[in-house]
Amino acid sequence: MNILCLNKRLSRQWLGATGTTIAVSAAICTFFVPNSAIAQQGSAGALLEEIVTVARKRSNAEAVQDVPVAVTAFGAEQIDALFVKKLDDLSHMMPNVQLEEVGTFPGVQNFSIRGQGINSSIPSVDPTVGVFVDGVYLGTTFGVVIDMFDLEAIEVLRGPQGLLFGRNVTGGAVLLRNARPTGEFGFKARIGATDEDEVTIAAAVEGSMIEGTLAGKVAVYLSDDDGYFKNSNQSTVPAAPVPGAFYVNPATTDRAGAMKTQLVRPSFVWTPNDYTAVTLIAENGRSDGHGASWTNVTAQRAGAQPDFETTLDEAGFTDLRWSQIMLEFNVDDFLDGTLTNISGWRHVEVQSATDVDGTNLPIFMAIGDTDSRQYSNELRWSGSISDNWEATIGLYHFDMDVKYNEGRYIQGGLLLRALGGNMDARNTGVFWSNDFHFGDAWTASVGLRYTDETKTAKIVTDVCADVFTFNCTVSDLSGEWSNVTPKLGLERNFGDDLRIYGFWSKGYRSGGFNFRNAKPTIIPPGPTNEEENNTFEVGLKTEFMNGRGRLNVAVFHNKIDDMQRELNLGDPDVVVLQGTINAGDVTIQGAEVDVAMLISDNFSMNAAFGWQDGEYDRVNPAFASFIGTDLPRLAPKNASIGFSWDLPMGDAGLFNIAGNYSYRDENFYNDSNSELFAEQKRINASINYLSGNDRWRVSLYGKNLGDERNWGNLTSIAGLFTAGPMQKGRQVGVEINYQL
Repeated sequence: MNILCLNKRLSRQWLGATGTTIAVSAAICTFFVPNSAIAQQGSAGALLEEIVTVARKRSNAEAVQDVPVAVTAFGAEQIDALFVKKLDDLSHMMPNVQLEEVGTFPGVQNFSIRGQGINSSIPSVDPTVGVFVDGVYLGTTFGVVIDMFDLEAIEVLRGPQGLLFGRNVTGGAVLLRNARPTGEFGFKARIGATDEDEVTIAAAVEGSMIEGTLAGKVAVYLSDDDGYFKNSNQSTVPAAPVPGAFYVNPATTDRAGAMKTQLVRPSFVWTPNDYTAVTLIAENGRSDGHGASWTNVTAQRAGAQPDFETTLDEAGFTDLRWSQIMLEFNVDDFLDGTLTNISGWRHVEVQSATDVDGTNLPIFMAIGDTDSRQYSNELRWSGSISDNWEATIGLYHFDMDVKYNEGRYIQGGLLLRALGGNMDARNTGVFWSNDFHFGDAWTASVGLRYTDETKTAKIVTDVCADVFTFNCTVSDLSGEWSNVTPKLGLERNFGDDLRIYGFWSKGYRSGGFNFRNAKPTIIPPGPTNEEENNTFEVGLKTEFMNGRGRLNVAVFHNKIDDMQRELNLGDPDVVVLQGTINAGDVTIQGAEVDVAMLISDNFSMNAAFGWQDGEYDRVNPAFASFIGTDLPRLAPKNASIGFSWDLPMGDAGLFNIAGNYSYRDENFYNDSNSELFAEQKRINASINYLSGNDRWRVSLYGKNLGDERNWGNLTSIAGLFTAGPMQKGRQVGVEINYQL
């Protein structure tokens, strides 16, 4: 396989004799380049490839091993080898990282890195882990857990990234990069199926539209999931609604969780001359099917109900639609650097209904309607001011309008509650990052970002039962914040194979509002104070065994002031009481280790270990009765180990056998510490055939082979029992890939 370097050159470049593809795009490039010391035959050396990142927004891409920050990156071949279909497939593969889908409504993330995450599906709640697609920040957590087909790269940065990425990255950032067209004809296709009746078909075709000037590509993806979970409630679903019951989509099949997803993604790269490149990527997608698959967790834990089974009487529905456009403009050789402008527009519409109690009784059904529109623009210059001074200077603006209506149908509709509101958010920032080099060994980093933000909101604040027109009394709320985010760092290089770094940095999370304002006299709708994070990190990155081994170590200490938390409490009146508060001041510290080794040309191993500890230094006395001693979504210990073994067959190709085992400690779901996620063990494995001409790949794979149960969240239903949306257990699938 081989790909080109696009940006001022629309030409194909060969790197050595390994035959591995380099994916490079306009002006600011992301490469996935094999280490020259690795005689890679198939997939065994994939995790040892030298990966080049754009996370620091430099004019030239940087090798991950050369970047003084804790980052785990995956290239296209690694994504395929690990059978990463959605972001949450990576949840157990990195130290101190939990990329979970909350499950209240399908497709909503609750990511947590180094113990900093959220517990909410409320679109007015800002995440602590920012997700960026092609350089564009996703303003809400809705529509984030989607398919990863035709991705060029996934980068996960651990720890605050406020200097370059601004607000809402106190935990870290996840950077996704779609593959760009190369200017030469290419085609790839994928078809797959699992033992639980999920079928996917995907394809991408690209080529030159104007020779040497305009390249184009279109990728399409289709998925049809008949529903993983069993619904054993068929004999009790009423032919007609029982008196007082309200049904949107009565459960009439023995499957729950059915979903169809489709998307189309055209992209274009225009290079009118040797120093200018313009990239346009658009995407339109839709997911529709059942609501989330909630179940009675209390019954499952007691053995009274089988795992991965529900008795819900309301199948619910999901209609998630999104459209987005990214326009990137690059000019090389501009004042000894690169001038880049990235504009992004995104529109997400979600309508979903969920049987939150997950039982055969009409206890609690919720309907949510979200409409989010955002626009962002970043203009930056990156280059050399002098021989030993590199800098990145940028100006950023973000504008988002989000509306949310939620109808709660309690006791079969005998009690109705309308919640929601709308919010406008405006954010402007300016940043300046500098690296000063002292000889070949020392580099000092100095950076500063200033951010100004305003939010205005109208939120339902009365007891309103109008779940049809939402003609309710609202309160006008507003907040304004400004923040300075500095960074100071020092790096020492000991030759090409060892570097040690340390830095102090600051990040912050926006103050905000709560659309689910069920009891404003107990928990006000906001605004909350912004959350500030001071972090110290020391790390080591090294290679050994002549480049066939890699070891990365990081130790961190985070001090968070006015940490925002999303309470989730059982309540006899509104079933579930949720609110956003400033819980207090917190200290989180920990350590991370990543290691990968190509033991022979055909056998590699990789391992990761994470340890973290968090505790309150001060608890807000106004909410002390709601807050436990342990932080939620913070697993004290987590680890993984895997291998990849190639079995060459000469010109006939090769077989590859791969496996991975991961472990995560038990950790609390909610702030009151009343609900606990059990420890998790994950076993994934695959057997793959790769053809000798490098065009075919046929795979048999298994995920969660131990059939471990877990739930996206654990919610108390009026204090009577615990319910939660189920996550999938064991999956066995077959996948066929072809590329030309």
